[in-house]
Amino acid sequence: MALQPQPGTLQIILGSPNPLGVNDSAMYLFEGDATKGPILQISSAEGVRIPESELPLPQPARLKILHFNDLHGHLACFTSEDTLPVFSRMVARIHAIRKRHDQDDRTAVMAITAGDEIGGAIFDELLGECCDSYQLHPSYRLYSQAGVDLGVPGNHDLDKGTAILAHAIKHDAAFPILAANITGRSQLSAQCYPAALFVSKGLRIGFIGLTTPAQVHPELTHELQITDPVEAAQNLIPAIRPLCDILIIVSHLGYDLEQQSASVMIAGDVELARSLSADDVHLIIGGHTHNVLNEKGLSARNIVNGIPIVQAGKMGQFIGEVDITAQEVAAVTYVRLTATADLPVDEVFESEYVKPLVDLARPYWDRSLGRVAEIEDLGTDNMRNEFAAGESALANFIADALVSQCRQKGIDVDFAMIDASNVRGGLDIGGDVTFGDWFNLMPFADTLTLYRMTGEQLQALLQDNASRIDRPNRPHTERGFLHFSKQIRYHIDLGFSYVQARVVDISVMGQSIETVLNRSYLVASTSFLRGPAKSWETYAYSSVTQHCVDVRQLPQEYTNLFIRDLLVNHIVAHGGVLAEGGVIRDGRLRIHTSSMAIL
Repeated sequence: MALQPQPGTLQIILGSPNPLGVNDSAMYLFEGDATKGPILQISSAEGVRIPESELPLPQPARLKILHFNDLHGHLACFTSEDTLPVFSRMVARIHAIRKRHDQDDRTAVMAITAGDEIGGAIFDELLGECCDSYQLHPSYRLYSQAGVDLGVPGNHDLDKGTAILAHAIKHDAAFPILAANITGRSQLSAQCYPAALFVSKGLRIGFIGLTTPAQVHPELTHELQITDPVEAAQNLIPAIRPLCDILIIVSHLGYDLEQQSASVMIAGDVELARSLSADDVHLIIGGHTHNVLNEKGLSARNIVNGIPIVQAGKMGQFIGEVDITAQEVAAVTYVRLTATADLPVDEVFESEYVKPLVDLARPYWDRSLGRVAEIEDLGTDNMRNEFAAGESALANFIADALVSQCRQKGIDVDFAMIDASNVRGGLDIGGDVTFGDWFNLMPFADTLTLYRMTGEQLQALLQDNASRIDRPNRPHTERGFLHFSKQIRYHIDLGFSYVQARVVDISVMGQSIETVLNRSYLVASTSFLRGPAKSWETYAYSSVTQHCVDVRQLPQEYTNLFIRDLLVNHIVAHGGVLAEGGVIRDGRLRIHTSSMAIL
């Protein structure tokens, strides 16, 4: 980007649209800061002029939008033997729609992503750990080759830091990234624009990008600020709307503030739409909360203040399609999701573009880390069904490994705690473990977070933990049950119900909890601790009158150390996931039951 305009002003520059994207189009980009107040003036760079509106048109024109969100790098599904196509099926749909309308002078076809392109697949390894080790951004590279026209950054796109993301946009995204509510002095600010305008088939199509401030690593706030998305939209819309026949918000905010699948801060798409009017915006294309909206057509519940809201699930489950028809005015006239699994594979795209990236990522997947102990706790079935029901050798291994790795790096933690939020599978009991196997077990880009708590707070946390354990006679759901490293030992008496469960006989590093209530402890854990437990916590507060301890309110220190990397180091150092590395049940947690207690 060039020198930023003064606050309250935007400058329009001529951009370079993706040559494989919407055809017969011009693209204009808006430079400036939309976070500091209303945009009062828009100027044009030398030689740049926005066309006047052609509405009303003698015949209706149509904008077809193909949209997706939250692929999290699932461009193809890796198995130990092969890979299964995912994105190539979506590309088949994009190419088919574009081919159908290639000679249609009244229909523009655009492809749009609503963010979170990384954070859960082996392709993430190709990003490296810094710009010097960067190979490529697999998603941006493939999106560019597929003809994607624009995108927004999601919270997980920031997992590797702003420098790598900015580098990736510059080198691999042949389309603009929009984020009107990002400001600051990071390299990313120079690669993002608040808005864009495309002119195609007689239509002026404007886009505003917004991203969520939720679940973003706090250390990044030194480089950039993600501000109130509603304010940024309201700052922009009055200035941009007169230049557009159609105006669309592409959002990675999440559906609404009530969502439990991911944290939504300040406003979701519903709250955003309530702050606007139907004359402001024609459509909100959303992401972040993985909602499957309008699968069989536009639902009335997803029209808020006259503004339709769409979202297409997660990890390539669906590709969405929206038609906007314009003649005198414009309106959404068709909405639908198509299941990706039902689509054919674009074999040419798979062979020419996806397979080379698979070949780059496969060595990471196949890297051998060692052997797996013959202990049932390590298997997928036990992880899914028993992980939060009592002591777990897998949980012990992870927690003890975190303590060991922290101390090796000079971080003098007292103990560690983990839950199921960053564990999603198990291992081949008694077999070999590869990096791909461990990636499947721990697919998320969680980072090491250090908590500070007193012995008194630990006592309250353990009591709270007793009410979260999976009980023998009740359905299991994610409650955020914590496992601790070997420095913590305690018993849980299940009682007759969740609220009657009690913790007893607590010791911390061999000392009774009653003798260390005033001592301060440094605790290793993860950045997404108890994240999926929000739904149960809401229920517990409202329906069970259970007092939940919110670990997120404890003092925290953030690091740039990835949990998965620490665990892989520990596994390699001990020859695998073995007893020598901490795969053991040692009685640190004991459960007391009676026939009455589980009725």
